[in-house]
Parts: sequence; C-alpha cells; structure tokens
Amino acid sequence: MKILSDKKLITQVIKYIIISLFGYGFVFLSLYFCVEIMLIDKTSSFVISYGVWYLFLYFVQLKLLFETQHDKKKFIKFFIYLLSFYLVANLFFNIGLHFKLNYLMATLITVIILMPFRFIISKFYVFK
Repeated sequence: MKILSDKKLITQVIKYIIISLFGYGFVFLSLYFCVEIMLIDKTSSFVISYGVWYLFLYFVQLKLLFETQHDKKKFIKFFIYLLSFYLVANLFFNIGLHFKLNYLMATLITVIILMPFRFIISKFYVFK
C-alpha cells in the first residue's frame, strides 16, 4: 500500500480529478451548445469540444498538475498522447452512437473509460 502513502501522488490524483471535472464540464457544455443550439452534427461537435479542451490541457497539466517546465520532448510526447487519446475517444464516442446511446451518455462512458489511463500515461510517460 505504498501508493496510498505517497502524498504527492494523492495530491496529483485529486488535482487531476478537479482539472478533469472542469475540462469535462467544458466538454459537456460545449457539446450541448454545439448540438442543441448551433445544430452541428454530434460527431463534429464532439471533435470540436475535445479539440478545444485538449489545446488548453497541456499547459494546465504542465504547470498546475505536474508542476514541471516545458520542453520540446514533453510537448512531443504530449502531442502523441493527445492524438492517441483523441482518436480512441472519438472511436468510443461513435461506437456509443452506433449503439443508439444519447450523445451525452456516449461522452460520459468515454470519459469514465479513458480517464484513469490518461492520468497514468500523463504521469509516468508524458510529464516524467
């Protein structure tokens, strides 16, 4: 249970959850706005919402979560991480739509599945 006694890790997990809640709040609100108000199709709205959030995510994780400095290597790893999770998230979202899930429910399921993996890869690969 060494992990449970690592105060820095626990603090990072809590920060990650808070940042994620803010980010996914943005994603859900912008998805709703794009689909229901702007009448943009669901897949395009998903791509737009996630794309905008991911643009801010590098700096938020770099400075607030992992408290580290920018360098080219981290940015390249983040870009690869971002592209990979972006593609997987879009795949999961569209699978949900294929199975006739509401677009917000498909997004929620995608978030729940990917969130732990995103933290682990960010901590131990991207921002290491």
